[in-house]
Amino acid sequence: MTIDAKTVHSLRSIGLFFLYGFILWRTFRDNRSNRVIQCGSITLMLFIVMVALMQIPQVPVDYVAWLGPALFLLCMLTMFFLVQQGYRALRSRKARK
Repeated sequence: MTIDAKTVHSLRSIGLFFLYGFILWRTFRDNRSNRVIQCGSITLMLFIVMVALMQIPQVPVDYVAWLGPALFLLCMLTMFFLVQQGYRALRSRKARK
């Protein structure tokens, strides 16, 4: 009884998908006060979902295309929170001097 190589590849991909999802969800959950990490985790999860959907030939391209603007907006939001955090760090550093 031999398992097909395509089946093994599919099972590995699904397992890796769930492992990354679990790790990113734990990171999201454990850093409630840090918006950069929260938004960045959501962005990475959406990117992984988009990559997984692109690998499935039965999924229409329109579904993946709808997620593209959401991914872009999440990237911009993550960058905004990163700049905001850096600005606050610089202000608090200047206030201590």
